[in-house]
Amino acid sequence: MALERKVEIKQSKNAHTQYLVIPSSVVQDSQYPFKADEEVKITVDPEMKRIIVERGEERGEEK
Repeated sequence: MALERKVEIKQSKNAHTQYLVIPSSVVQDSQYPFKADEEVKITVDPEMKRIIVERGEERGEEK
């Protein structure tokens, strides 16, 4: 079963940067695949109105 929670997108007051906060209940689940400070790839799919987060390439691999 996929991990799923509703969260809000937060806007920085001083920049155009936005943040998604991943709740503790998701991070602590054994299915959660990411670690702190891990590089990830974000893909925006405007047609389906979704953001896809994937594990980044391992260090040493070509980007």
